[in-house]
Amino acid sequence: MMLPPLRRFASSPPSYGEGDPACGPTEPVPRRVLHGTLSAVMLAIGLLAGCSGRDMGNEWFPLRTGDEQLLLVSYQMDEPREPEEWIIRVRKPLVFQDQPVAVRHHSAGVSYYLKVDDLGVRRVATRTDIDDQPTAEEEPVWVLKAPYQVGSEWTSTTVPYLLQRKNEHPRDLKYSHRAQMTWRIESVDDTVTLAHGRQLKPCLRVVGLARLNLYTDPVNGFTDVPLIHREWFCKGEGLVKLEREERVTAGFMTGGMLSAELAR
Repeated sequence: MMLPPLRRFASSPPSYGEGDPACGPTEPVPRRVLHGTLSAVMLAIGLLAGCSGRDMGNEWFPLRTGDEQLLLVSYQMDEPREPEEWIIRVRKPLVFQDQPVAVRHHSAGVSYYLKVDDLGVRRVATRTDIDDQPTAEEEPVWVLKAPYQVGSEWTSTTVPYLLQRKNEHPRDLKYSHRAQMTWRIESVDDTVTLAHGRQLKPCLRVVGLARLNLYTDPVNGFTDVPLIHREWFCKGEGLVKLEREERVTAGFMTGGMLSAELAR
């Protein structure tokens, strides 16, 4: 999932319960075979037609058209912040760069274009509700990377979600700072108990860690501030819980923790 407009929203090759292959090609179709862009687009459209009603995700990250998740979001901040609700919907698949992609839309107004194959789940583009066209990622951004086993790692670029300056503008550091986050699958058999008592298992627990070197106050000077991100992907459900922790010593900045959990 994805946090708007951040990295948002993962075992073996995709499984559909009946041994069916994944919809669409798992590798880019060579243009020399397609005889031009028009042929490529027509082929991709044909592949999409064949995917109608199918799951374009996998068992850890389902992408069934029409599926909807409600996530309840709470904050533990140095400065109070009201809780939120995020609604994530899977829209009908589209053709992007001659390939079928799943589209996952966040209620904050961002759509994520996702490609799923035997390598994992990755975001290839994003589009806000006011954009005419999607913006391709410079490099695909991994959401989950195979193999789905303890110890699998990957990296991606992240920005601070919660860190803010107290007395400078813009307050949010996400507009000015980036960091490299290393992700690792730490468990493949976690159990997640939701607030209303429902238990989900087995679940992947994925943890990301990055550090930002910031001038936090005159006493401590420059400090490595950890950005810690945890996500749980449960089989058949996808992303059901996430936590983002960005705590900083009292001084020039504020931080805290964000928690989001599946409500339905």
